[in-house]
Amino acid sequence: MSINRRDFLKGAVTMGALAGAGSLAACAPQGGADDSPTAGTTKARSWETVPDPIPENDISETVEADVVIIGAGVAGMTAFMHACEAGAKAVIIEKMSQPSARGLDMAAVNTRGQKAAGVSIDKGQLVSDLVKASGYKANGSLIKLWADKSGEVFDRIIDLAADHDAEFVLGMGSSATANAPDFTTRTYPTDHNLAGYGVHECMEALVGWMQERALANGGASYYKTRAEQLLKDGSGNIIGVVASQGSSYVKYTASKGVILATGDYGGNEDMVAEWCPLVGSVHGTAYIPPEANTGDGINMALWAGASMQPGNHGPMVHPIQGGGALCTASFLRVNANGKRFADENTTLPGITDAVMSSAKRTVWTIFDADYESQMASMSALSTYNFNTAGSLTKYFMDGSMTPDAVPPLPEIVQMGIDEGATFEGQTLEELATTIDVPADALVATVARYNELVDLGVDEDFGKDPACLKPIAKPPFYASQVPAKLLVIPGGLNVDDQLRVLDSEERPIEGLFACGNVQGNFFANDYPICAPGLSHGRCITLGALLGAAVAKGSLVQ
Repeated sequence: MSINRRDFLKGAVTMGALAGAGSLAACAPQGGADDSPTAGTTKARSWETVPDPIPENDISETVEADVVIIGAGVAGMTAFMHACEAGAKAVIIEKMSQPSARGLDMAAVNTRGQKAAGVSIDKGQLVSDLVKASGYKANGSLIKLWADKSGEVFDRIIDLAADHDAEFVLGMGSSATANAPDFTTRTYPTDHNLAGYGVHECMEALVGWMQERALANGGASYYKTRAEQLLKDGSGNIIGVVASQGSSYVKYTASKGVILATGDYGGNEDMVAEWCPLVGSVHGTAYIPPEANTGDGINMALWAGASMQPGNHGPMVHPIQGGGALCTASFLRVNANGKRFADENTTLPGITDAVMSSAKRTVWTIFDADYESQMASMSALSTYNFNTAGSLTKYFMDGSMTPDAVPPLPEIVQMGIDEGATFEGQTLEELATTIDVPADALVATVARYNELVDLGVDEDFGKDPACLKPIAKPPFYASQVPAKLLVIPGGLNVDDQLRVLDSEERPIEGLFACGNVQGNFFANDYPICAPGLSHGRCITLGALLGAAVAKGSLVQ
């Protein structure tokens, strides 16, 4: 079985931009946060205490601009480039020492590349599926905005790459499950990647090219610059930001607007507990340095009177960078009590949600000695999931293994055993003892599962019959399923023009948000409908926002 790099790391997404927290002026937080500390605590959470304004005499320099972008990730850098190209005097500030970019895929609809390849996407159905995937908690108008505008925006990104002798190619979404009858498992061919660029490399290159273009058009970038406080005028409009550079403070004024592109809050334990508590059960984080995305932009906005998205947040949690061999293939899956609990032929969020909510946060995938022949006839979704997770991931990430040199399945299983994430036993009882689940429960679960295999129908959970494979031939194997957080793409309440809203649903004039600090685009879980959607949303909405604010207009 061969594994393509894009198949293998599908859904491995990005972001990292973050620039600042500290102190702010003006308004008590409203709407998105309780006014009282968490019950049982004595320490107020960061967004609940508005800091004193930084004194004017502590500010050593003032930089005047039309547009100030806070956060040099994919969304922020896209906004920066487009603001500069629209003729604005724009600056971008970032608390880290360099731009932040992670992951691989970028989603768009009706691009030049798709049209040339004869790829057609039912845009209306895709938007509908994404809204449904959010439980109707996301703002469908924002999703439609991405779908309507992503093609023309991304065509300009294709041109930008061509200027650097690079070429975008379509990803592997077209061979996934676009025609699946169940919207929860449909996957559309939206993904684009730079040919010849590896994981992270493509996003790092793209962000670098965008910065180069922005600087060539009169922009200015400031790194190791931590945004501390948004500035208001007498009418409550946002007119700039104060940032720290070491022990000094610099004021950045924005005559046309401030764009928050500060990334998510996955590194802020209090925010995770408040808005996305399930993520507290992950087995670690992937891609983004924990010191980067600490909710700084959310703090600043809430201190200025903003609110959080009303729908629950949709974390991007995938079973990558760890876990055992075949752990996400659609074999039998049991919890720490040795019991089956769901249809195993589900999406990556479904797999990891079960891990995070299961007893002891532990889930095992169980298979027998015939796994190699069984895998060959499983569903497309099972193969898709297998290609995105498991013990091989780290070798792709560090470059020690290439997609054209992936070992056969028995070697992959042995790799999992050697790493201590896959276990084997000559009997189910021995396997149960090894993985510390009740032996009688595991034996009974397997017996019932084999009955369903013989029936050819999953009467218990309705799994695709193609994925009903017997567990009868020793040795028996168990691979642990990991749950790793990539990012939490949920945040500030924004309207259709990406203006940040206060607790009364009124726009805070001069304050905009894009990227993962922006809410209302995802809810419940990060959907698999459109591979690369996190990046695609950042690029498309960042471009539209940067150009609109530069012109003194609103996103249309």
